Amino acid sequence: MTSKNFLASVFISYQHADKKLAAGLQDGLEKRGYFVWRDEGELRAGDSIVERVTAALDQIDFVAALISSNSVTSPWCQKELSLAMTGEIARNGVTVLPVRIDQVEMPSSLKDKLYIEVHGDNITQATERIADSLQRHLAPVRPIPVKRRHPFSQTHPESKPAPDAPIRVTGVDEKGMGSPRNDGTRGSALYLVPLRLSRRPSQGWATYFERTWNGSLFSTMHRPGIASVSGDRILLDGTTVEEVAQYHLSTVRRVVEEANQWELEARAADQREQQRRANAEAERQERIRATLDGLTFD
Repeated sequence: MTSKNFLASVFISYQHADKKLAAGLQDGLEKRGYFVWRDEGELRAGDSIVERVTAALDQIDFVAALISSNSVTSPWCQKELSLAMTGEIARNGVTVLPVRIDQVEMPSSLKDKLYIEVHGDNITQATERIADSLQRHLAPVRPIPVKRRHPFSQTHPESKPAPDAPIRVTGVDEKGMGSPRNDGTRGSALYLVPLRLSRRPSQGWATYFERTWNGSLFSTMHRPGIASVSGDRILLDGTTVEEVAQYHLSTVRRVVEEANQWELEARAADQREQQRRANAEAERQERIRATLDGLTFD
């Protein structure tokens, strides 16, 4: 890699017969501000894409894998690319982009993967489509706004939000509200104000909310130490309704959003870990099958 500023780094994997297209893509992508590494040794049948890019995994952002009629019958395309998309390369933060050339029949291991469709004789168009895909990967993900009310709930009040829907504050639980002591002692004018949530949060969400609220000072009127989560309620024990309306509600919403984001990221990390384990098991089974296929017995 060079010290020159670039949008992202791209490794183009290809076979010898597709060298002209690979070279054209390199030239076009470099003109658009990408750093492109094209393995001059080229990939041959049986070569390992994982081994070829291991030395550069810390620098590579994307692998553009050209899938053509010249490559679909090779062991590399049938096995190595499918492993690369969710295996060693993906675990190192590299995004693998399959590039389907001239409507070639995709290998069964890749038919459920999104791919870029290009025509090998139109390098300009191919470059534009790959550059467009790269740009969409690099662009910040636009969050999907929370649906305020589902039409179904208007006629079916008993309908419940999805178990993984973002949590919202829906109101004050007036029946569960406490009463001030008003005995003249310090804090005797304060009482419990419970806030209803749209659904019961997970234990991790509740822990994150309590730790964030009680461990931070959001404003001069913030009261660390008064918040806890119980069931589908946030309990602010040591305040007043007036304080909640004037000061605390905006902070509650802010911490709720942060807890939602934390849970979303934690869920994604858990899914990645599950996928990693599944990939590792698939690779282990592949090695076992390969070993068994090579065994001979008298």
